[in-house]
Formats: sequence, structure tokens, C-alpha cells
Amino acid sequence: AIDFTWKDLLDAFACVECGRCQDACPAYATEKALSPKMIIYNLRRHLLRNKKEIIQHSREALPSLMTECFTADEIWSCTTCGACLHVCPVEIEHIPKLVGLRQGEVLMEGRFPAELNSFFRNVETNSNPWGIGFADRANWTEGLGVKTLAEHPEAEYLFWVGCAFSFDEAGQKIARSLVKLFQAAGVYFAILGQEEKCCGDSVKRLGNEYLYQLLAQENLTNLARYKVKKIIVGCPHGYNTLKNEYPQLLPLLPDLNEEDKKLLQSIEVIHHSQFLEYLITTGRLKLKKPFSGRVIIHDSCYLSRHNQIIASPRQILKWAGQNQVTWLEAENSREHTFCCGAGGGLMWTEETQGTRINRQRTRELLSHQPEIIISACPFCQTMLSDGLKDENREDVRVLDLAQLLTEVVAI
Repeated sequence: AIDFTWKDLLDAFACVECGRCQDACPAYATEKALSPKMIIYNLRRHLLRNKKEIIQHSREALPSLMTECFTADEIWSCTTCGACLHVCPVEIEHIPKLVGLRQGEVLMEGRFPAELNSFFRNVETNSNPWGIGFADRANWTEGLGVKTLAEHPEAEYLFWVGCAFSFDEAGQKIARSLVKLFQAAGVYFAILGQEEKCCGDSVKRLGNEYLYQLLAQENLTNLARYKVKKIIVGCPHGYNTLKNEYPQLLPLLPDLNEEDKKLLQSIEVIHHSQFLEYLITTGRLKLKKPFSGRVIIHDSCYLSRHNQIIASPRQILKWAGQNQVTWLEAENSREHTFCCGAGGGLMWTEETQGTRINRQRTRELLSHQPEIIISACPFCQTMLSDGLKDENREDVRVLDLAQLLTEVVAI
């Protein structure tokens, strides 16, 4: 408790116990151990019970939070989707506390779910969760004529590919679709190729702050060396990390001079949904054949709730479908979206308690009888595709915005 910030301590006593966070939590809704409400309530009890030791900074006399307040099942069930904060009337921040508890378990105690051993090892040795070597990072570009920044340092945009687009088969299809759209629109872009490393989103949220900062420092050094000004990111998790979290590390990087830090602070980070909307509104992509059918959007938590990117995917689909589409909207959509279950690094863990979160979300979307589910996140696409298999509904397609556009744009 001594290590909590003043905001953490204030949150513990600001809670009005309305239970809205609990009602919105996908982990709680699917019978997991986690209740955001009880996290705050138990923290307050701990602070009151041990107030004397806390005031005296008597660390040795304090009982462990993981002994007195919380369980491993609780802290490892959070997807960091942000639904709790979004509905909280007094803006209590649950996620930093849970991630902080994970940091203590990972970095100080060496305790974490067994399946994360291979995850951390893969990222440490090959800078990606799949553990595939650096030399294969750009294999997905075969036949596309994509250049690296080393070959074309004057490129206007850096396409930050990310690990899922680089190594996952489904993600590679999205990446190839994006490249074809960029080329059709005459976008002058390049990739980092072998020089790109995992952005560290999952690593950070799984509590390995040390490894996250190592990855971030290497990536920021490369961005500064190439004097990158604009970055297009395909993954909402990578987008959030590069746009909102990397700038916070700049004061901690002594190897970068002030000019480099100023340049890095000014980089424009763009999610691919925003960029595709820009290409459409500027007339650089031409509609060939509108698509039709019953279409529903699954909003990514890190796109809609964490970064308020809601309109761009809908504008793209409105343009691509013209008047031939039946638009469907889930009960939990836009900033109220329901998590797919992959956030918070849980993409890399096993979900053993209750109903799988991706299956619950898939059932909600299927209740509207869609023919196509649209996503703008590779993690969401994987989780929803798995959910459709579990429900024996592989007749329903899950497509990224980029994949849909390649079907309707004249390329």
C-alpha cells in the first residue's frame, strides 16, 4: 500500500459502491473472480486496517496485498477494457491498480500464469510473442514490393506493422490488404522490417514493465534515427501504445538528445481506420462495387473506449455499402462496447473460469443475425473467429475494414 499513488488512495475512499463498474465488467459478467467494485472496497479495508503502519512507512509490518486483499484469479482476469472507468460516476481508475499488482507479482515475486513463461521468453529473445526470428518479420510482404525505411528513409508515412500483422496468418491477410489499398491510393510509405520490435502493449499490461521499457526504448531510438513524422498503425493496442504511452517514457531515456525527444513528441500516430477514411474523403480510393448484406460492427475497446475512434469505421462502411447494406448495432457498441477477451495480455493466457468472454460477445453479435462482422483490430478478429467456430457459425464472416475495402475498391 505504501507504493500506491495519492490518486490510488483517493480512489479507495471516493467509491460510492454503486456497482456500475461491476455490472460493466466482462470478467464479472462471465463468472470470473474479478469484481472491480470489490477491488476498491478491499483496498479501502486494507488501508484502514493498516493505517498506522502505512503512515509510519513500516513496510516490514504490512501484510501483503496479495495475501490480505486480492487473489491471483482476480488480478489476472482483467482485460483492461476500460468499461469500469467509463461508467464510474467518480472516475475511479481500476486498471492501473490491477496492472500495478501484476507488476509486483511478475517483477518482485516471479509469480504469473504458467503459460506466460513462453510468452515472456519469446518477446525477450525475438521481440515478438510468436517467438519467430527477426529475419522473418517482413515475410508477409512477399510479392508486394514493400520497401523498408532503410531503403526509402524519405517515405512520408511509416506503416507500423505490429506483431499480429507480421506473424499471425489472419493478421498477415489484413496487412496485405492495407498495403494494396495504400498502393492503389498512391501513399508513399515504408516499413521498419527487421528493425521493428513488439510495441510492448501486452508485456506492459501483463506486469513486465522492465521488458516493456526495453522494447520501447529500442523502438523510439529507431523512430528518432529515421526522423519519422507520421505513423500508420493497424492494431488499436499498438496505436494506443505509440500515441499515448511512448511519449510518457521520453523523459526517462538519457540516450536521446532533446532534439530527438522533441521530434518523437510531435509524431502523428494514425489508426488505419482513420487513414482509410482520409483516403476515401480525399478521393484517392474509388468505389468499384458496393457490398451488401447484414453487417454489424464490433468496436474494439482500445479504439472506441480508450481512444474515442468510433465514427471512422462507420463512415467507411457507409461509403462502401452505399444504400445496399442493412446496418446492425449491438446493444453494447461504440464506447459501451463489450470486450472480445484478448486485452490486458489475456490473448496469451488460458481462460478457464466461467464462460469465455469471446464466446459471450460472439453470441451477442449473432443474436442480430449478421452475415458479416466488421472489426478493426487483429486481436478482436482472432477472438471473434474462434467464437464463431465454437458456435458452429463459420458461415458468418469476420472481416477487417481493410479486407472489406479491398473487395469493393478498384484495385
